[in-house]
Amino acid sequence: MILSMTGLGLATADSGRFHGTVVVRSLNHRFLDLTVKVSRGLAPCEMEIKELVQTRVRRGRVEVLVRGQMEDAPVAVSVSRPLARGVVEALRDLAREHKISGDLSIGDLVQVPGLLEVADDLAAPSAEGRADLMASVNRALDGLNEMRRAEGARLGTALETQLSAIASAVEEISRQADEGRGARREALRLRARELGEDLKLDEARLYQEIARLVDRADVCEELERLRSHVAQARDALAGRGACGKTLDFLAQEMAREANTIASKAAAGSGGAGEVIGLKAAVERFREQVQNVE
Repeated sequence: MILSMTGLGLATADSGRFHGTVVVRSLNHRFLDLTVKVSRGLAPCEMEIKELVQTRVRRGRVEVLVRGQMEDAPVAVSVSRPLARGVVEALRDLAREHKISGDLSIGDLVQVPGLLEVADDLAAPSAEGRADLMASVNRALDGLNEMRRAEGARLGTALETQLSAIASAVEEISRQADEGRGARREALRLRARELGEDLKLDEARLYQEIARLVDRADVCEELERLRSHVAQARDALAGRGACGKTLDFLAQEMAREANTIASKAAAGSGGAGEVIGLKAAVERFREQVQNVE
């Protein structure tokens, strides 16, 4: 089953050591472009979250947002003791100078800017806390992949529809090419005979040029390669692994063959309407492949 690159997963944790929410979003991208944003206290877990996401998502622009905290997270607070001592001495001197009564309290000191500061160094969460956090990330990834699988199933149906359209156009162009090959050869032969009589050209050389022109307009090789590409694309769709890059490559090769057939059709090989339909089906297939992981 194929996976879409577009999806959303959400997990909320209100029990255990981790309390918070995890949101995972993914959009189309040629490669895996991963961004992880976490609350300040969860920064030591950022790399572990990235490694977990990389095991479950192969391709796409993925954003992971984690907001919350650990129940047992230690908070380190530093006190500027010189500042506290200076403030106390200054206030007491001021009280004596102006004969102001009253005692200082802790409540008075904590209002002094810069007296208390939360330490920048973050302690790593406990093993239990990390396990609870990773379980929440996994649940969010489960939701993301469930949505990606559902969208992937719809994509698979659409891609198979376009492959069928490509295969049908290939067979119709092949049939018309077979029917028209003899007629083109005869028309060229008659025209060449007329020119040969007028210009006194060597008839054997003219027939060689006719054969060369007919071969140049032949699309058998391109049609056979298109058949092969369609078969390979169907095999990729039926596989179990990520197939987006394979399908993208095959879509480019199909477009190359369709363009070659179109140029030969313009040169006189016929089937212009079917060629336009072929190119349209290939382009739709190529656009939809951009959504596949």
